[in-house]
This record gives sequence, C-alpha cells and structure tokens, in this order.
Amino acid sequence: MSPASQAGTVVGVVAAAGAAASLWWGSEPHTGPVRRAYRWFAIAAALWGAGVIVGGTLSVPVGAAAVPLSFGDLPGLLALAVMGAGLVRLAAAGSPPAEPVLPGRGRGRVAGQVADGYILASALFLAGWVTLFGSAFLKAGTGPATFAVELVHPLADLALLGASLHLVTAAGRRAVLPYLAVLAITVSDSLAVDARISGDHPGLGVLLAGAAALVLLALAPRAGRVKLASARVRDRLRPGTAATVREPAEDSGAPVQAGAAPGSGAGAAAQAGVVPGAGTLAAAAAAGVAAVVAVGWALAGASADRPVVAAVAGTTVLALALRAVGLVRRDNSAAWVWRESGRQFRDLADRTSDVVLLCDLGGVIRYASRAVAGYGYTPASLQGTPLADLLHPEDRSGGTRAVRKAVTDAAERVGRYPCRVRAADGTWRHVESTVSRYREPGGPPQLLVTARDVSAQVTLRRQVTHLTFHDGLTGLPNRAYLEQRARDAARAGGPLDAGPDAAGPPAVAGVIFVDLDGFTAVNAAVGHSAGDLLLAQVARRLRAAVPPQDTVARWGGDEFAVLVEGSVSPEEIVDIAERLARGVASPPYRAGDRDVSLTASVAVALSHPDAAGHMWRNADVAMARVKEQGGGRVEIFATPDEPGSVNGPGAAPAGPGAAAAGPAAVSGQPRAAAR
Repeated sequence: MSPASQAGTVVGVVAAAGAAASLWWGSEPHTGPVRRAYRWFAIAAALWGAGVIVGGTLSVPVGAAAVPLSFGDLPGLLALAVMGAGLVRLAAAGSPPAEPVLPGRGRGRVAGQVADGYILASALFLAGWVTLFGSAFLKAGTGPATFAVELVHPLADLALLGASLHLVTAAGRRAVLPYLAVLAITVSDSLAVDARISGDHPGLGVLLAGAAALVLLALAPRAGRVKLASARVRDRLRPGTAATVREPAEDSGAPVQAGAAPGSGAGAAAQAGVVPGAGTLAAAAAAGVAAVVAVGWALAGASADRPVVAAVAGTTVLALALRAVGLVRRDNSAAWVWRESGRQFRDLADRTSDVVLLCDLGGVIRYASRAVAGYGYTPASLQGTPLADLLHPEDRSGGTRAVRKAVTDAAERVGRYPCRVRAADGTWRHVESTVSRYREPGGPPQLLVTARDVSAQVTLRRQVTHLTFHDGLTGLPNRAYLEQRARDAARAGGPLDAGPDAAGPPAVAGVIFVDLDGFTAVNAAVGHSAGDLLLAQVARRLRAAVPPQDTVARWGGDEFAVLVEGSVSPEEIVDIAERLARGVASPPYRAGDRDVSLTASVAVALSHPDAAGHMWRNADVAMARVKEQGGGRVEIFATPDEPGSVNGPGAAPAGPGAAAAGPAAVSGQPRAAAR
C-alpha cells in the first residue's frame, strides 16, 4: 500500500471514529427514539470506518474471481442498513399521530411515496450514468451483470435514498443532515467506481466526499439540540405560552410543542418541521437535475449507452405519470372534501336559530340560511340583495365601517355590530351581528355575517329603564330621572348655575317644588286608592301647565318638582309657579262620589350667581318657609340684593332681616280654597 493510500486510510478511520464518538455522546441529551436513532448513526459511522480498514488490508473475493466483491465492501453495505434503521427511528419520533383519511387514501399515499422515492433514485442514477457510469462501463468492457456488481455501492446508496425519502419528510429537520450524509456517501461511492474498475486507489474527490458525509453525521445531534434550544427561547419570549418544548418521552412517538395540546397532531407536525409535499418536491428537483444533465451532455456531443438511458428514462417517465395520476386523484379527493365541508357548513347554518349570511366583499348576499324565515324572507329572495338595503338608514354608516374593517383586518378578527334590520313586513328588528372574513376551500374570499334577533331584550331593557326612572302611579319621571336630567343638561349646555364669570346663560334656569297641602288627611278620609287617583289627576294638571321642554317629576309622596331649562327669565319662572298653584287649586277633584279640593305650597329656586349647585337645597328652604306660613302660596328663594330678584306687592322688605331669612315672599298669590 502506497503512503498516499495509507494516509487516506488513516484520515478515513479517524474521521469515522470522531463521527461515531460525536454521535454517541451527542445522543445523551436526547431521549426515546431520537437517542436510539443517533446511536444507530454512530454504529453506521463505525462500520464505515471498519470498511476503510478492511478495504485497505483485504482484497480476497467473496465469490468467483469474475465477481470483484471483497469482504471490505460488507461493512459499508451494513452501514447503509444501519443508517436506514436510524432514519426509521427519527421518523417515529417526528411523525404526528395518525389522522383519519378517506377510504382508499391510505393505499394512494403509500403508492405516492414509493413513486417519489423511485423518481428521485432513478433520476440521480440517470445523472450519474450520463456523467460517470456510462464512460466507466465502456472502459470496463464487461457485461452488464459484472458491471452491476461494480456499481453495488452506488446502487445501494440510491436505493436507501429513494426508500428513506418519505421517512425524512416525516422526521422533519432532524433527518436532513443524516440524509445529506447518505447523499454525500452516494457521491463518494459514485466517484470511486472508475478507480474500482481500474484497480487504482480512490482519488481526492472520493476522500473529500466521504469526509463530508462523516462531518454531516457528526453534526446531526448538535443541530437537533440547537433547534430545540431556539424553540424553547422563542416560546419563553412568546406571551401566553402554556408549555415548553421538550423531547418526546421514551415511549412516546411524537414531541409536544409549546402551546399545543399533548398528543395533538398539529403540535407534533410543527415541532418536527414537516413540510407538506417535501418528498414530491425533492423527487421533482432530482428529475429536473437529471434532465438538465442529460440535455447538457447530449448538446456537448458526448455519447452514452442508449439502452440503459432509455430504460431508466422510460421507467422514470412511467413513475412520473403514475405520480401525476395519484396527484389528480388526491386533488379530486380534496375537491370532494371541500364540497363536503361546504355542505356541512350550510347544514349547520340551517340548523341554528341565528341568521347566517355569506356575502361577497361588496356586501351582496350570496347565501342565506333558513333562519331568515323568522324575518319573513325566504333564502332565495335575499340572494343578490345588497346588505345595506336591509339596514336602518341610521345604522348604514356603522355597518359599512364594520364590513370595511372585516375586509382589511389582517388578524381576521370577528367584528360585532348591533344594528336594526328591516323585516319583510317593514318593521325594524334589533339584532346583534358579527362580521368576519370567510373562505370556503377552493372558493373566493367572502364575508360571513351572523345575526341574532334581540328585539325582545331591547324592549325589556327599555321597560326596565322606564320603570327605573319613572313613577308607576303617575307615569311622570321620578326623582332619580330629574336629578340625572339636570346633570345631563349641565353637561350639554353649560353650568348648572351661572356663576359670576360664566360666559353664557345657565343650562337650568330654576326649579319649582309643588307640595300638596294636607294631603295626608285627605288620603285618610277618602282611602288610599282614591288618594292614588287624586295624585294621578294632580300629575296630569301639572304636566298640562308646564311648557313641553321642561320636565315635571314626582319628587316623592305628595310632592312634585319641575325643572325649568334654557334661557328663562325669573318672571317667567314665577308665572309657571303661579299657573301650577292655580291648576292644583281649581277645579275640585273627583274621588269616587266625592268632590275634593286641594291647595299646594309652591317653592321656587332660581339660578344663583353666588350659590352654584344649590338649587335643590334652596328650593327645600323655600318650601319649609311656605309651610311655616300655612301653605297655599308661592315662595321664591332670592336675596333682596340679587339682580333680577322678584319682589311683588307686599313682599318681605329688602333689608338685613330678609336677607338673613333667605326667601322673600311674594304676596298676592292665589290661595286655594279650603277643603
């Protein structure tokens, strides 16, 4: 053996030993099928190293002298079988749980995998024959059978590449480096064919390709750990992640992805990095490379053995045809699944009580569920109807915004929009609707609109609101409503009371309290039912005496209140108070078979520049004063020096005493007749 051969043998053995050690130690952090796979790869690297040693020292033929197959070839062939076992273990670790398939799809899938593997192997063989094997066959001058034995290593390598293609697609990224290592071994064995036939030692290209294969194998465990660590870091940084990425358990067949349910096929597939159709793409790429090589070789004027090329090319084309038929069948099955999915969607939509609409992106209805019958429509009558035609005019702008948001939202969130829609009888229904993008398999993008009739809930809410803010006996607003109305008026039109620096008139000009005199005795005399009837009659008279823009409310018991809004002068407020007093006092009320006369004490509080926000208290003070004086009169809370204060004939004199007392009485008011 020459020194160069000895050096090559030493380098090959050292590289194989290093790869075996790296694979064995690199498998320790892993568990389950992944660890076993890397240990199988370590054994394969050791066998390749043994093949280098045996091939360099032994040259004894196994059979007859005409069959140049030595014992040095056996470790390399065994290494391929061991590599196949390791790829099987990786595929078991990376495959997601079996999913239900349509009848006949299982056999079609296996046939497609076999076709992909054969196309890849035959295409690579065709490229190798055109570039290497054809010229070596002509140089050898032997028969096809003898030359086939010379090609035992490349043929075995190609067989492993084709048979393990579907295993690599199932295992995902973990199997990429081992598969590339097998491809590098194939290149090395193909380059060694010419030296094998001529009896020379392998060249530099053979050694480099073999070394590259061992380096790729040695890096496989490290690449898996780097991918796993990066996935863990990514999941820690991702908000809302519930679990961390981990290796599969010893008895588990699939890893668990962070955030995915244990055992879910989606999590395992994503963890493994499976790319749908990767095997078919690899086979197509190999066929393309073979075609380019063959065409380029032919254009260069090189010759090749036509029967071999024709046989391989013919079987490759046949495999491609079978694969195309399989793809057509798969597409037909997918189309059937799509149609079935659409049918199931419509069945579900027809069974729900909510209206389900499918519209194009322009808002025109293309499908309506049977629930539209609750609105007086038929599904056929709504097809082709613009969605905006069914919306209330006041809700159309909001509906347009909801549709536009659903069309342009990249996150495809569901938008909720309450609106009113027109029923077939012309009435308006309150609905809670959702708008989102929807796309049936194989169809154009659409809008999915659902609508639930909430008219009964809206009516109930309105009734509850009315009962909350209105008096059930008189039908007037209650005290809570009046106070809220005063706050709303202040927010809409200005301060509740205009202060010295106010830019304009106050939102509320004043408040009037009306308290029935001696109503407790009347209630005891005529009975509670008749008393309630009297209160209802008083409420109607008060409402009739007050301008429609002002609010009359039942303050509580036999007391009422009037909120006077806007720019109203003090004289006008006093005029309203006088009308209220006269309206209560005459004519008498009818309670059963009796006539009942009532009088009322009326207190007025005006907007005050120095006592902002105290109108309610001021009105109470004025009411207390009029009650002290026997009732049946109008009392105004106003200081004598107040601008715009009202002082009628006989009013309390303006002076320190009156100012201290607070209210200034207005005499000459009508006094109701005694009961």
